[in-house]
Amino acid sequence: MPPRYAIRLMFEWGGGTLWCGNDAARDRFDVGSVEDVLPLSPELRERLEELSVWHDTALDWDDPAGPSPWPPGEDARFDAAAAEILERVRGELGPDFTVEYRPL
Repeated sequence: MPPRYAIRLMFEWGGGTLWCGNDAARDRFDVGSVEDVLPLSPELRERLEELSVWHDTALDWDDPAGPSPWPPGEDARFDAAAAEILERVRGELGPDFTVEYRPL
């Protein structure tokens, strides 16, 4: 039987990391970011918040249309950390969920 709930790992400017990706997930968990209502450990929620804060440093908030203040290679380091957290989220949510990463 295929996973019931689709979740997307997407880092939005200003917060939010996990989002519903299908009607079943929206019906169960509502709209907006859902990391606080999913069955995740406090440690994993804390790490998601850390990555969200890190993600937001990629934007020059005084000049959003300008270049990113990240040094060369920071995006690759972030994507590696996101891949690691993706596996942790998948592991904690289990077989009723499919979780995919939507990078920057």
